Amino acid sequence: MSYIAKRTKGAPGAPLAFTFHGTGGTEDQFHGFVEQLIPGGHVTSPRGDVSEMGAARFFRRTGEGVYDMDDLAQRTAQMAAFMANERDAAQSTRTIGLGYSNGANILASVALDHPELVDDLVLLHPLTPWDPAPQPGLK
Repeated sequence: MSYIAKRTKGAPGAPLAFTFHGTGGTEDQFHGFVEQLIPGGHVTSPRGDVSEMGAARFFRRTGEGVYDMDDLAQRTAQMAAFMANERDAAQSTRTIGLGYSNGANILASVALDHPELVDDLVLLHPLTPWDPAPQPGLK
């Protein structure tokens, strides 16, 4: 899966940070902020590819606060594949994910399904409408 994304190439071996915008945001929402937080780091910021009345999102919902769980599962798998490809290309020592609102939700879903993809999470204003299975490897 490919996304429209903003990328900053970092120094060899530097951490890779992913940023995920909230509903209606773009790949620019947190990209520059994370560049400042991790000087010399790799930064990848995908744009959500779902449109909700013109607002970019990472997955569909059926109402306010009500997720389309089938769509979330499909888009979680797509995002995990995208993140794995980006991680492999960057050859980073550490992977960090920062997400806000809808971006925090897709990031949390990826991290729960694929805990090997992200070492550190920053989830700002997430909503978790499911009961996640215990993940002994997550801190």
